[in-house]
Amino acid sequence: MSKIKTANKANIVILGAGSIGCYLGGCLLSVGANVTLIGRARLKEQIGKSGLTLTDWRGRNTKLKPDAVNFTESAEVMENADYILVCVKSGDTQEAALLIAQYGNSLLQKANPVVISFQNGVRNAHVLSECLPNYTVMKGMVPFNVLGQGDGHFHCGTEGNLCIEDKAGKAEDLVGLFDMADLPVQVYKDLSSVQWGKLLMNLNNAVNALSGKPLLEQLHDNEYRKVMAVVLKEALVAMKTAGIEPAKTGKVVPKLMPYIMSLPNFLFKKVAAATLKIDPQARSSMYEDLALNRKTEVDYLNGEIVALGEAHQVNTPANTAIVKLIKAAESAREGSPRLSAATLQQAIVAS
Repeated sequence: MSKIKTANKANIVILGAGSIGCYLGGCLLSVGANVTLIGRARLKEQIGKSGLTLTDWRGRNTKLKPDAVNFTESAEVMENADYILVCVKSGDTQEAALLIAQYGNSLLQKANPVVISFQNGVRNAHVLSECLPNYTVMKGMVPFNVLGQGDGHFHCGTEGNLCIEDKAGKAEDLVGLFDMADLPVQVYKDLSSVQWGKLLMNLNNAVNALSGKPLLEQLHDNEYRKVMAVVLKEALVAMKTAGIEPAKTGKVVPKLMPYIMSLPNFLFKKVAAATLKIDPQARSSMYEDLALNRKTEVDYLNGEIVALGEAHQVNTPANTAIVKLIKAAESAREGSPRLSAATLQQAIVAS
């Protein structure tokens, strides 16, 4: 009981309350946590009118009224935070760190203020640490997909437990709150290999965005899976050459992922049903970025593999082609280009 009371007193700020940030913050609010969301005017307006609705693939259906959600565009609220959960896009990490340094000054009066990066990619916590030497910066990982449905509704379409790298037990209160909110957390002393394992999973974000299809439909298409098999093989070779051992983030061993993607449909569906729960509504966050004409995180996902390959003389034509196609879609600002698997395969051959 004392731990719960202590946790409820913690002042939590979500910096970058988009789909993931609103979902995490809303789940914490639903169990009485003290949470403030910092995000864009578009979502502030939605939530101000409709509140927050949180659903998931298991049947979660949580509704919070507008007056129950403290959503602001002002970074000044960070000055009294105990925990700052960074959920901005990877390209905005440096800017987020500067905001924390500017508005979180009063945090420096406390012992070891905590900043947790709940972002895609493998570099963000390092960027935050470099900019915030007086803060305790922790790596975090969100394994599941969340898609904004409009009107303050956020839907989690895939399974998985949150992960935090906590070497000194400083996130104990927060972990307890997440557990109360039915968002279990796995705590690690070193999260690096887990982040690389998650990056492998996230390489499909771009393929899904380019296909324009729901995630389940795209993965059930053998031709799109052939594309993913090549993308994953390249990534695994680049990681092995660089001495990186990706950890299993779900129920699949990373080195087996290309082979699973290459299975015939009837076998793949059986394996997928046993290893990863995905509902028909799920789409990748990169699809949402293209739909909203936002810059994507492709440089921090498939682009990370391209950079790793260049550093270690490993050819990565599939990931290179995917990055180019996503950047072309960003420039076109017309949403998902809805490319066929055959078009993706041709682009890879031509790369």
